[in-house]
Amino acid sequence: MKRTLLLLLMLGLLTVPAVFAEEPVTQVSPALTFWDCYEKVLARYPALKKRYEQLEQAKAGRNIAIADLFPRVQGAASMTTTNDPVGVFGMLLQQNKFTESNFAIDELNNPGRRTDYHFGITGEMLLFDSFNTISKIRAARRMVKSAELETDFTEMEAGIVALENYLGILLAKEVLKVTAAMKEQSDKDLKQAEDLNQKGMILGADFYAAKVTAAGIERERNRAQAALRNSRMMMNILMGEDLEFAWEPTGQLPEYVQDKGELRTWLAQAYQQRKDLAALDQMIDAQRIETLRQKTSFLPRFYGFGSLNEHTSDWHTGGQDYTVGFKGTMDFFDPALPGRIKAAKHQYEELNADRQALRDEIAKGLAGELTRFETVTLDLPVLKQAASDAAQASELTAKLYQEGRKSIADLLQIRSTHLATTTGLEQLLFALEVEYAKLLFLSGQLDEDGLQRVNTRLKGKV
Repeated sequence: MKRTLLLLLMLGLLTVPAVFAEEPVTQVSPALTFWDCYEKVLARYPALKKRYEQLEQAKAGRNIAIADLFPRVQGAASMTTTNDPVGVFGMLLQQNKFTESNFAIDELNNPGRRTDYHFGITGEMLLFDSFNTISKIRAARRMVKSAELETDFTEMEAGIVALENYLGILLAKEVLKVTAAMKEQSDKDLKQAEDLNQKGMILGADFYAAKVTAAGIERERNRAQAALRNSRMMMNILMGEDLEFAWEPTGQLPEYVQDKGELRTWLAQAYQQRKDLAALDQMIDAQRIETLRQKTSFLPRFYGFGSLNEHTSDWHTGGQDYTVGFKGTMDFFDPALPGRIKAAKHQYEELNADRQALRDEIAKGLAGELTRFETVTLDLPVLKQAASDAAQASELTAKLYQEGRKSIADLLQIRSTHLATTTGLEQLLFALEVEYAKLLFLSGQLDEDGLQRVNTRLKGKV
């Protein structure tokens, strides 16, 4: 009996941890700041990875240009078998095997077959090419700088994409909060109205009209839920996370207006700080150098050269020789030269046209964004007052409804108006932040420091 009880007790102790282990564990969604999301987006952004590869290609092109300043050394090996009199005569001399008997007429005219194994090293080095190679190096260095600037600009692009999506999540979260609260309040109103309707104390038409309005509020709540889920999935895609990865954004949409500045100031900053414009300037300078290089490519080029050779027929004995010297070349007539000069010149003009087009796009973009920012700035106090008035109207209408001086349809209608005004205010705050961020991006100021300031502002710190 005691052994049986002991076994049951041991079995119970073994099963208790298993029972507790089966209890569900509540998972808490992590909180991510904008900066957390931005770093994830930056690490994955495909366009930025492409820029990194283009930068490495530009560096490789620069190294190739610099390599022309260094000597080229090659190894050579060959095996030749011949009975050609001239070839055999030369092989005998190169192999140090020539004797007096080889001067015999029959031997000279009808030599036997001979094999030569040749091993050698040859080298050539540019001495002077009228600065042609130096020009290539200068142009290649500017292309590297251009690629670096394009990479910086793409980092800014990743920043504005991440910021717009993050702000969209904050907006959807606030809209859902407002619509959910309004849905809960309208459900309470309808429940009370339904009881009164069944008692015949309110008109059925008012009751059903109120239900239609309440359905609209519920639809807004459903859309807000979908918007939040969709916004989070879009950010998850940018961050490289699973689509259903659940996390909570940190902070809220700021309610204060930043200084809009003057259009001329924004333009001046953009022309000075836009990385893509500076990258294009580097490309134009590189093409200018290339055009000049093509124009002077006919000038003389001088090289030094040398070689060391060994010839053997039996792998044991043989002869050695060396050659050193220098040579110069110059194109007296190159039919392709005019075409190369013309092509380089028109590429230079094309890049200048691209530069002017980019400056125009920057000006148009900044003018449009500044106009939109000014509009939402003017709308903000108007909509704030409207939202306050709508809240007051909703509260007063609720009291009048309780007193029987307003119908349930009137109450639900004013609550719907209150909801529309409040969500409109949230959307305006979203637009206010997005438009200013776009102004920073278009003027080339949305760098790492600018994004840090945005992150601080979203966390409620000025």
